[in-house]
Amino acid sequence: MSNIFPKILLSWISLDLISKILAKIYLQDQINILWSFFYLGYIENTWIAFSIAIPSLPLKIITIILIWVIFCYYWKEEKKKKSLLIDISFWLILAWAIGNGIERVLRWYVIDFIWVEYFSVFNLADSFISIGAALYLYYLYKNKTWPSDPKN
Repeated sequence: MSNIFPKILLSWISLDLISKILAKIYLQDQINILWSFFYLGYIENTWIAFSIAIPSLPLKIITIILIWVIFCYYWKEEKKKKSLLIDISFWLILAWAIGNGIERVLRWYVIDFIWVEYFSVFNLADSFISIGAALYLYYLYKNKTWPSDPKN
């Protein structure tokens, strides 16, 4: 299973970057999918999730460190459990975080193009990172591996 990891990672990173290039080319004008509630449109996002502003240089450093910490945690702690669900969870998180990280480091912004009114603007990477995190939380819940409650 470990020999497929780099191939999947590179494929998903490529898909992320290609989706953002296509957004830059084709989504300069808004495309309504579900009235004005859900639409596609191009934006260069210099902030992080939910429009939280962090200065660019610290954000680049935080991005690189966070990706490295997630990778090390997966490789040292979770990979040895030999769970396909864990592998897929972390592959999703890492590949798509690296895609966003590449943009953040090289361009100082991330291309977002999926708009949901009253919620946020995001990209495929954000979606798949969330799916990966949800799968990992599901694994923890299913296997009852939550950290113990200090009150017990």
